[in-house]
Amino acid sequence: MVTAAHQPHQIDEIFAGTLLEPRAYQRRVTAKVVDWFGGKFKDRTGILKPAANSVLVESPTGSGKTSMGLVIAKALQDEYGIKVGWFAMRRELLAQARRENVEKGINVNAHFVSMFDRNPPTDLDLLITDEAQHDAANTMAHLHSVIKPRWALGLTATPFRTDRVKLCYDVVIKDAGIKQLMMDGFLSKYHHYTIPRWDVETVAETYLREPERWGKTVVFFQRKELCHAFIQLLRAGGVPSDVVTGESDREFQLAAFNSGEYRVLANCMVLTEGFDCPDLQTVFIRDSSKGPTIQMGGRVLRKFPGIHFKQIVQSEKTHWPFLRTALPDRQFLRVGDEWRSLQLNPKIELINTNTRLAIAQVEVKIPDFIVQKAGKVKKLRFPRQS
Repeated sequence: MVTAAHQPHQIDEIFAGTLLEPRAYQRRVTAKVVDWFGGKFKDRTGILKPAANSVLVESPTGSGKTSMGLVIAKALQDEYGIKVGWFAMRRELLAQARRENVEKGINVNAHFVSMFDRNPPTDLDLLITDEAQHDAANTMAHLHSVIKPRWALGLTATPFRTDRVKLCYDVVIKDAGIKQLMMDGFLSKYHHYTIPRWDVETVAETYLREPERWGKTVVFFQRKELCHAFIQLLRAGGVPSDVVTGESDREFQLAAFNSGEYRVLANCMVLTEGFDCPDLQTVFIRDSSKGPTIQMGGRVLRKFPGIHFKQIVQSEKTHWPFLRTALPDRQFLRVGDEWRSLQLNPKIELINTNTRLAIAQVEVKIPDFIVQKAGKVKKLRFPRQS
């Protein structure tokens, strides 16, 4: 992980020429990447490091990875006159990058290309991979071998694959994580709910018992048939909803969801990439490991006016409770027909605090035989805690 401090340089001029309002960590990350590629990066001791051919930027969903990638490309293009290719697996990601490039006034001259394109432009100097956890896939291996770029830049929130295939980059840059971005107010705080198990009936019953609590909701299951069974139960309960798959009319479904025509969307993992819905209120995360859990949970953490706390629902059987990534503001456990808050009783917490302070004032006397042996002072006083 690269953490060296960085002085302002041409990156500030790039940001100033756009409609972006850069955050401090975005300035740090973009400047470091440009310097690594240009052979200008110095470590904490001031030693100049060899130029990198490939850099991976790890940054949470909602941190502005697309903006950072475009600004990096613009800075390198302005300085070195390079040709840029932006690659992604999903068409939504490509459309999002194109749109942001124009709307934010970054104006990189780039080719936006599908990862599945068998005949990509071959004269590219910089190959940017959005959602770079796919960079070890055969499709990307083919593109790298055909294009042979001078530089490779990866952007990802989860720099690991479930099949444990390694991502190979010279340098990995990680700055602010989910927890820090929540503390800094860039990502939303959330409430965490735990249900006994993750099956269609339990998840449907949880939602239908109090649909107004959950608001606009996305639900994840492991298989499409489970998604369809779940949506059938919701429709029977009067909830307008649908299943999003690789074959469904996603453009229509997302438009209906954004407008409020649909209140719930169920899917497997289609909506973990290229799906931005700031007013999404709740995500039901199926049992899974760390990487997929962070991808699913990250969908709901974008801030939105009027929604003070987003909501994450998981089962107690999951391998990675989201609270291991970032602690929730409040935590609830389903017990019978009600939610039990796991928040500490404030009176008990006050008693605990007072007890710790009282213990801190206790005068402790060292046994005489220790004093005689060590020749030290007989009494010690613990420092007062504030």
